[in-house]
Amino acid sequence: MLSRVQRALELAVRSGAEEAEAFASNNIITTVRIASNRVLEAKQVQDAGIGVCAVIKKKVGFSSGTKLTEEVVKRALSIARARPPNPKFNGFPLSRKARKVPDIYDRCLENISRSKIVELAEEMLETALDFDKRIFEVSGAINLIVERCAVANTNGVQATDTTTKIFGHLTAEARDGGTAEGQGWIGSTSLKNFRPDLIGKQAAELAVKSLGARSVASGSYDVILEPNAAAELLYHVLSYAINGKDIYDQISYFSDRLGQMVASESLSIDDWGNMPSGLYSKTIDDEGSPTQRTPIIKKGRLMGFIYDWYYGGLAGRRSTGNGLRLGDFGRSYQLSPIPYITNLTVQPGNTEPEALIGEIRNGLLLSRLWYTYPITPQVGDFSTTSRCGFLILNGEIKGAIKQVRIHENLPRLLRKLDGVGKNSQQIIPWGASASVCAPSLRFREVGVL
Repeated sequence: MLSRVQRALELAVRSGAEEAEAFASNNIITTVRIASNRVLEAKQVQDAGIGVCAVIKKKVGFSSGTKLTEEVVKRALSIARARPPNPKFNGFPLSRKARKVPDIYDRCLENISRSKIVELAEEMLETALDFDKRIFEVSGAINLIVERCAVANTNGVQATDTTTKIFGHLTAEARDGGTAEGQGWIGSTSLKNFRPDLIGKQAAELAVKSLGARSVASGSYDVILEPNAAAELLYHVLSYAINGKDIYDQISYFSDRLGQMVASESLSIDDWGNMPSGLYSKTIDDEGSPTQRTPIIKKGRLMGFIYDWYYGGLAGRRSTGNGLRLGDFGRSYQLSPIPYITNLTVQPGNTEPEALIGEIRNGLLLSRLWYTYPITPQVGDFSTTSRCGFLILNGEIKGAIKQVRIHENLPRLLRKLDGVGKNSQQIIPWGASASVCAPSLRFREVGVL
């Protein structure tokens, strides 16, 4: 792959480009799907190609194709010539040496047979069905992604990267008079650390616990978000606010808050692009810049944002290694890079989850959230709905609750944080292109509808 992007650069320069960048990706995605209590299908898709960016007098053109051809390169140059100059274009990244990131590629995962993945899916399914006779419907999937990429530019960048990850999710439905559902999710960068049996147990156990749900009155409650729910909230409502592009576009509620206290002192968050075993860790980003651990919030104080090369330059800062080209699954040769989070990581606290519950007189424990989205991104207002939740009275869980909706403001909510658990989990929220490592988080006096 590296020789291919190098040839693309040579062809672009010979054809008249003053500066150029080439990026190639090759993703192999294997999916095993479960529906109606059986493994329904196993399929594999490969997506590979090359993208070329050519620059003439600050006029930028981009083109891509499944193969490196003279037409792909010349189309990029033709687009560049037809466009007006971009005076803010600050070139391509300079070459910097990247360190190897431990445990983000597993040869066993890359070479696993499709029949073995089916066996893992069957184990996940059978564990859920055998957990309790009240489990009557199970569905879900296992996804395996092998990513390879290569990038080169006229500033001397020449780099490659390979990563693997496997993750499974399962929804189990229980019936006992009424019905309830539960979900399980686990991901790993290696085969040995992937536990399909735990996914099945998580889903079935949560479904059974959620039976007999009752309504709760609207009002103010102390709320604990378990790791999956916390990850959902942080991905959908915090991640854009720390993105260098959204900062520049004045969309973020953090645009003018750098260096200020924006949360409780108990909250510290990093974007950790080179985290060992990180589901979205990489050696390099998709521009060839080394990944890193970037402090975002430290003890409540806003410390920084994530940048690619372009938006870092506009802000007078260096790339944080977050210039990514994210498709539906994995890196995409068809896209230009933009800033994006990798592994958003909340520093765990020292409190056991049970202790967080024990200090609440009237509250809710929310295991999962869905339909989480910003309402007014510039100020941080958002809406979310619980999917699995429980009532807490006088420090004890008193049974499942029906769905509740929360309309809140995230900057205000972060200041209400008063408890951080020690039970951190790495999760890819639904529809996400990044992971979130989050513990249980407790917030005081949250408005619930």
